[in-house]
Amino acid sequence: MPALISRQISPQESILSVKNGTKVPPTSSCGLLVNAARKGNVDIIRFLIYLGADVNEYYDGVTPLLAAAIAGQEAAMFELLRNDASPTARDKEGCTIFKLLLDNGHDDIAEMLIKEYPDLTVTDPRLPKGEKWLREQFKEISDNVKDPKSKPSEEVLEYLISGQLPREEGRSVSDVYWEHILLRYIGDVPLDIKRNYSPSLRLSLMGTFDRFFLGHEGIKESARLLNSKLPTTAYTIEGTVVDGEGGWVTERWSYHDAYGIDVRDGIDSFLIDGEKGKIMVKMINYNVGKKTKCC
Repeated sequence: MPALISRQISPQESILSVKNGTKVPPTSSCGLLVNAARKGNVDIIRFLIYLGADVNEYYDGVTPLLAAAIAGQEAAMFELLRNDASPTARDKEGCTIFKLLLDNGHDDIAEMLIKEYPDLTVTDPRLPKGEKWLREQFKEISDNVKDPKSKPSEEVLEYLISGQLPREEGRSVSDVYWEHILLRYIGDVPLDIKRNYSPSLRLSLMGTFDRFFLGHEGIKESARLLNSKLPTTAYTIEGTVVDGEGGWVTERWSYHDAYGIDVRDGIDSFLIDGEKGKIMVKMINYNVGKKTKCC
């Protein structure tokens, strides 16, 4: 590093610039790191990390790694990963790194990421490893649901894998619910919200968070809070009861991941309008156990 550097700059420290004689709002070191990642400037990335920039801090709705993924900056991505950037981070909309890569046409980088990090869970069925994972999860979910009438339909699994989605209206209560679950497993929160949640949704959140939300912005915030505490896809559906005629579903779930994060009391209840194909009311309870050192 240049000899001119005599101190470490805090990640919170900002740089104020002047443009055409006018002060420009300051940019945090994370903002500079995100911008460098978008441009693929590996030298600046290394320099900012040396100065103390946090590789997992969010700026403009993304971490530096996600910014590099969206832009298809392969070298920047792997430099950030070598410096402990989290590949399980999601953007402000709840999208995984694989969804961002594939949505932006960077299939080759997604495949390279899988090759370099074989232990990374791939959830997007557009990738062979993701399709295999989703089919395994579907079988596990189905096996855990004891009531035959409440089990997920394989038709929902197949149309999500193929991308040939049916119209939103006129779906069964069961299909709305299970599409929601599988889209969350896949990591496509925006599509789940668009297709399966009413704009007039009423949502209550209890346990680790005690909040009340309305509409699509409310479910986005609920998903953001969930992902902030439970970063992986290590969910287990313990059991589900679907009452198609009554339009309600109750789901019992748990979460246990490799980082020692633990949820044992997850329970969600839904009121679903099958004619509209929308979740109208949702009640969520979960308490996140303390993060402990994993053996």
